[in-house]
Amino acid sequence: HSRYATAFATHGRPIPCITTAMGDEFGGDIPCGGFALMGGEAIGQVVVEALQGSRSPACLLQSHGVFAVGATAEKAVKAAVMTEDNAAIAWASLLLGEPLTIASSDIDKLYDRYQNVYGQ
Repeated sequence: HSRYATAFATHGRPIPCITTAMGDEFGGDIPCGGFALMGGEAIGQVVVEALQGSRSPACLLQSHGVFAVGATAEKAVKAAVMTEDNAAIAWASLLLGEPLTIASSDIDKLYDRYQNVYGQ
């Protein structure tokens, strides 16, 4: 389990969108869903609920960690790695105080440009 993202998950806390990279890739905060035991369908249902209404290809599950999705395995792995990278940045930023946020209209522009124009 990734260290920094799991720390956010243990608090049931989303990872805030405080970097342009997060705006590009996730289109906002990385959501945190509720708790579910491993095995069975419950964990999948919690992941689906956490991602509903979000553009993020990843979410956290309370007291567990990161779940990432993608059209390909490569895209899902990229989302998982970027989740941990941005969780580490958010962690460090929170140690310094309350981080500045990016306006939702600017997040929309970042996301649209990265997903539809930038081409990575």
